[in-house]
Amino acid sequence: METPMPFPAELRPYRATFDQYLDAKLRQFGNVLLRQISNSLSGDQIRSIIDEAMVTMHQLEAAVAPQRPLRLVIRHDCQSSGCGDQSCRLCQFNPSRLCTRNLKPKYLIDDHLKAKCSAQLRVELVDDTGGCHTEGLPTGVKLELQVLNGERYKEICPDNVLLSVSAIKSCIINGHQKALLRREGMADTDLQVFLPLERGVANLSELTLTTSSEALLSGKAPTFRLLVWAIQGNGEPVPYVTYVVSESFVVATKRVKHAIKSDIPSVMDSVSKLVHIGKATVDKLTDLRAAFQEEGFDFKLPEDLIKVERVGQFKKLIDLGESNNELRNRLRHVLKLSPEKWEEVCQHAISAVVPDFRNRVWWCPPLRLGLLYACKNGAVLLDNPTGIVKLGPTPDARSQVLQLHQLSPSDFQALPRLRTNALQNWFITNHPNWAIFNDTGEEAMLQAPPAPLSVAQVPNVGAAGPSSGGTAGLTMVPMTTLGGVPPRTAYAMPGGPPSPALGGLAPAGGGGGTAYGREMFGQHGIAYGQPDAGVYGSGAPGGLGDMPIPITGLSPLPVQLPGAHRVSNSSPFAMSQPLQQLQQQPQPQQSPIAAT
Repeated sequence: METPMPFPAELRPYRATFDQYLDAKLRQFGNVLLRQISNSLSGDQIRSIIDEAMVTMHQLEAAVAPQRPLRLVIRHDCQSSGCGDQSCRLCQFNPSRLCTRNLKPKYLIDDHLKAKCSAQLRVELVDDTGGCHTEGLPTGVKLELQVLNGERYKEICPDNVLLSVSAIKSCIINGHQKALLRREGMADTDLQVFLPLERGVANLSELTLTTSSEALLSGKAPTFRLLVWAIQGNGEPVPYVTYVVSESFVVATKRVKHAIKSDIPSVMDSVSKLVHIGKATVDKLTDLRAAFQEEGFDFKLPEDLIKVERVGQFKKLIDLGESNNELRNRLRHVLKLSPEKWEEVCQHAISAVVPDFRNRVWWCPPLRLGLLYACKNGAVLLDNPTGIVKLGPTPDARSQVLQLHQLSPSDFQALPRLRTNALQNWFITNHPNWAIFNDTGEEAMLQAPPAPLSVAQVPNVGAAGPSSGGTAGLTMVPMTTLGGVPPRTAYAMPGGPPSPALGGLAPAGGGGGTAYGREMFGQHGIAYGQPDAGVYGSGAPGGLGDMPIPITGLSPLPVQLPGAHRVSNSSPFAMSQPLQQLQQQPQPQQSPIAAT
C-alpha cells in the first residue's frame, strides 16, 4: 500500500484550481509513460489504466481525510438597508428589513436562487468553530445539491434534527425527467447538480428553478427544500461532513407574478399586496357598497371607504371594524374570509409603513458637525451625503446646513473618511451616532439611545467568514434621548495604541476625550491613527480641515459595501446525534409522494 502524500499547506487556498491542473498533468504523464512502456496498448486501454490509477490515488487520499468534523451552512450577506429591530425609530418606516431567513418563501419558475434582499446565496464548509474551512474537500469528494419534498421532510423531521442517510434519501424527489435546478450551459437532462467549491465556498445563486412545486407535488402550495451534502465517488455521503437543509419554499408559475404579496406593505400599495386578497376580493373592495347590497346588507360606509384600493384605506376599514362588531362580521362575510384569514390580513395591513422622507444625520461630536443624508420611503440613501450640518456656537443656537457645493476643496477631501465611519456606524446594532434630523425648530423625535459599548464590547462583526467585511469601524458613545440632537458633553474615547476592534482609529498621543475637544478652541488639530502619526493638517478657522484625512503611509478604514460586513445569516443546522440514536430511527419506506 502506497503512503498518501499530504497536501502542502501553502497551496490549500488554491486547491480546487490546483487539483484540476494536477489531474490533467498526471493523465498526460501517464499517457506518455504507458506508450513508451508498450506500443501494443490501445488508446482505450491506456485511458482505462490511467483511470484505475487515479481512482486508487483518490482512495488513498480519502483514507487520510480530515477527521475534524465539518458541516455545511447556507449563508448570505443581507443587503437590506434597514435593521431588524422593531423598536428602531430610524428604520420604523423602512420596508427593507434585515432578512430572517436565507431563501425566499416563494420563487417563480426561472428565478435565480437569491435572498429576499436580492443578495447572493452561498454554501460554506465550516469547522466546529464556525469558521470557513478554506482547505476544501479531499479529491474525489463533491458537493451535491438535491431537491427535497418539503412536505415529506416536515412530516418525518418536524424538529429539524439530523436524519439518518436513509431517512433523508426518502425525501429526495426522484422520477422526474427534467432538471429541477439548472445553471447556464446545463442541459435539461442533467439531473445531477454539483457545486464547485472555491476556498470553502460554493455559489447557489447561479442556479435557476425550472419546475413548479405545485405541478410536481400533490396538495395545495406544496414546498421544496434544498439539500446540500458531500458525497464520495460511489454517491454516498461522507461521514465527517454534516449536510444542510434549507428553509422550505414554493415555486410558482409566472402567471402569478403580479399576485406576489409584499413582505412589509406600504400604505400606498395596492390592496392586492395583502395576504388572502385575490382578484375577486379586490373587485368587491372596489365597490363595497354594491358588494354589501348584493349580500342583502344595508350598512352605511364612510364615503372615502366605499372604494378601497390602497392598503392605507383597508387599514382604516380595519380600524373602523374594531369599534363596530357588526361591520367587522359583515366585512368578513362579504369578502369570504374565515376568522383565521381575517386575522392574518389585518395583521399584514397593520404592519404597513407610511412614506418617510425625513433626512437622517450622522453626528461626529469631536468635530461638532454631522453628515446629512436624504431618505426615501424610510430607506436612508447611503451612497453619498447631501450636506454638512454644523452646530451653532451655543446649545441654543441654530445649526447651519451646508450643501456639498458650498464646501472648500480641502473640506470636500475630508468627506470620504467621515462617510466610511458613517456607513460602518449604520450597520452596527442601534446605529450609533445616527438620528432623524430636525431643522424645523420643533421638538425632536424621541428615540431610545443605544447601550454604551466599551472597547472590549465592540462586536467583532468581521469574523463571520471569508465574505464578511473587515473592521467594525469607529463606535462612539450613544446619542442623547433626543433624535437629531448631538450630545453636549465631550465624548470620552480611549487613548493609547489603537484597538483592532475599533478599526485602527484612536486619538494620537493617548489624550482621551480631551484631545478631541482642543480643536474646538484652536489649540491643535485632531490626529488619528498610530500615536506617532502626527496630525493630518489644519484648515481655516471654522472649516473642516481638522477632519481625519488619509495621508501617505497611513491606511484609512476599509471601505465596505452596505451590508457586506453584517454577520452572515446561516440556515439552522442540527448538531450531530449519537450514532445509536441515528440507528434507532425508523427506516422509512420510499414515499410515493417523494418519488413523484
